[in-house]
Amino acid sequence: MFRVSALPYHPISRPPRRMAPWLLALMLSGAGVFDIGHAAAASEVYRVGPQARIKVAIVEWIAATGEYKEWTALNGEYVVSQSGSISVPMIGQMQVGDKTVDDISAAIGERLKQITGLAVAPTASVEVVKYPMVYVSGAVEKRSELEFRPGLTVRQAIAMAGGRERRSTQGGEYSEAQQISYAGEISRMELQLKQLGARRARLLAELNDQPAITFPPEIKAAPQGSAVWQIMMSELDLFNARAEALRQQLAAAADLEVLLRNEINILDEKMSSQDEQVKIAQDELNDISKLVDTKILTTSRKTSLERIVAEMQAGKLDLVVASMQAKQKLSETERDALNLKGQRKTDAGQQLQIAETEIEDTKLKRNTTLQLLQISGASLSRSQSMKALDLQPLEYWITRNGDEAAAIKASEATELQPGDVLDVRYNISGSLDGTTLSSADTGQSQ
Repeated sequence: MFRVSALPYHPISRPPRRMAPWLLALMLSGAGVFDIGHAAAASEVYRVGPQARIKVAIVEWIAATGEYKEWTALNGEYVVSQSGSISVPMIGQMQVGDKTVDDISAAIGERLKQITGLAVAPTASVEVVKYPMVYVSGAVEKRSELEFRPGLTVRQAIAMAGGRERRSTQGGEYSEAQQISYAGEISRMELQLKQLGARRARLLAELNDQPAITFPPEIKAAPQGSAVWQIMMSELDLFNARAEALRQQLAAAADLEVLLRNEINILDEKMSSQDEQVKIAQDELNDISKLVDTKILTTSRKTSLERIVAEMQAGKLDLVVASMQAKQKLSETERDALNLKGQRKTDAGQQLQIAETEIEDTKLKRNTTLQLLQISGASLSRSQSMKALDLQPLEYWITRNGDEAAAIKASEATELQPGDVLDVRYNISGSLDGTTLSSADTGQSQ
């Protein structure tokens, strides 16, 4: 049987008579509830894990002498093993993992009561003197392990790790000048995509014989006087000029068709009149031929009449030729009018194919340059139609409760827990979709 008197102890000065013994014991045991100067709530929510260092203090109230006896053989600091246990004299291996300091205090007191056979369990005080480290990795200046303290947030951990990663060294990383160059190139390609989008809208209107251009909303909403607005006005002026030129050409062709049709009608009337004249002259020639045969009239009269009939038939042939020429010219005019419309659509279709190719090529170059910019640690932010080089957005992932646990996404205000692994990453995919300016071309190229 273990004898309490055999344990070495240091007497503690007797408390004042007016203070009840149970009150002093409560004050001493309350030390296990506080955690390095923090309120009890912080310790209650923390459950001890591997690598934590805890301090154990055990005292026993001796009612007969009115003194407290300190169990110095058991008092001290203990490091929680990877399996979540500590080795306490007399008790041996004891599981403390995933337990609060209050749970550990009660468990130690109860085990000692069972081992020693005491009627009242000694009072155990447990406090955390060192938390497991917090590990910060990823896009930070100094990837490191940090001392945990209650209330530590993601933002504070990143600040303790030197802040976000700065890629301006000479070790093959990107300089700010390169970032600005990438941003300028992206701005140029964005404007080019806007111009190609406006051109595409004009060509589609011409190809479909639309009376007006349907510009994409992002181009139509451009502020007056801006570069995109000027591009839109330029395409609109070109559309109106081409439409007016086609209208004038078609109007001229239509006027020519009217003239030719009138000419053909007049020639047809002349030919009808000429046929009547030829018929009358021919009848008269027949009659005169009979009189010449009977020697009533001379041959000269017949010859003169034959000449007149021949001239009238030649005149009719001239009218026929003129009518055929007018009809041929009318057919050519109608064909030219059709060709004007067809050629306009052909030109618009060819230019549309070129514009589509240039859009895809520019988008590919834009996205590649944007990824290079994001890899360099920067992204684009936009205020209305203006863009400026800005820090690329970050996202934060926390791995908790071991390496095999799934990472959870967090914000800058998320409070960390002891043993957390914080991974800081560049939000490349979100920036690629959300910060680019060329939504107009994507909407038009479907």
